[in-house]
Amino acid sequence: MSLIAHGPHTVKIWVEEETVDSRGNPVRRPSDTPVEVKGCIVHPIASTRGAFPAIDVREGQRVDASWRLLARDAPVGWWSRVEFDGKVMVPLSGPLRYTASDGTTHVSCTLREER
Repeated sequence: MSLIAHGPHTVKIWVEEETVDSRGNPVRRPSDTPVEVKGCIVHPIASTRGAFPAIDVREGQRVDASWRLLARDAPVGWWSRVEFDGKVMVPLSGPLRYTASDGTTHVSCTLREER
């Protein structure tokens, strides 16, 4: 049994969509309704502290965390939004689609917590 196909986590993904802004320009954004993706893996990969000032001075230094999403298939794009365990995240890199073989086909995306 592959963890890529049967992971322990469920995420909500607001799929990337294209719309037109008030000036008639095409723009990309997360959709209004999420899609639930089951059987994936989400794990932390890095965190930074103090590299950027906090939005509110009472918060002190801001802490940013990066996460990796691995799924057999997930409709994640550059302008998507992902929710996992109460955290809302946006793609930091990827999404990358690996298609070397049927058994290892998966989507990988690095996410950053949205603050």
